[in-house]
Amino acid sequence: MKTDQTKKRLPASERKKIILDAALRTFVEYGYHGALMDTIAERAQVTKPILYRHFPSKMALLIALLDSAGECLLESLLEPLGSAADWRTAIKHDVHSYFDFAKNSAEPYRLIYATDLNVNQMISERITLIRNQIIALVADHIRFFTDMTRFDDQDIEVVAVMLVGMAETLAEHWMANEQIPLEVYERNLIRTLTDILATLPGRER
Repeated sequence: MKTDQTKKRLPASERKKIILDAALRTFVEYGYHGALMDTIAERAQVTKPILYRHFPSKMALLIALLDSAGECLLESLLEPLGSAADWRTAIKHDVHSYFDFAKNSAEPYRLIYATDLNVNQMISERITLIRNQIIALVADHIRFFTDMTRFDDQDIEVVAVMLVGMAETLAEHWMANEQIPLEVYERNLIRTLTDILATLPGRER
């Protein structure tokens, strides 16, 4: 007869995921310095030796979480833009995907944008890299629909920074308040971006 002492041992990959989920909740709730390995081990229902077997330090945990969150956010925006795609449809897709990630993957999003992770230069650079990857992707989407013989590439970069900055600000404002539905933020951002991008010289199809 099985007892609690003879529970099935979890595969290492599943145990690692449980630890990462517990660490994510803890970092978002307490920040890096306030998050304790004891708390993470307790929430993951593992001993500290097992925790350290998977992740040798709290820093290693944070880096793994940031890399995963950044990849998931980027992937949410990576739907291919075919030659027949309409730029207004592309705007709606990008904005919806970004806000959908902020809503349905709130803890990974907060880890990147809303959690105090002023730990060291390496972590700051990692967060900056994630943001720059999003900006680069948006810039590529703008170039796809813009006549680049009539518009400077540096201007595209600046426009992309502006657009991503607006999305970040609105998502963070919604997370801090939530009195206004996220769909209202989304609708207004799409309208604003459409007005801005309509001024760029379009590429002929």
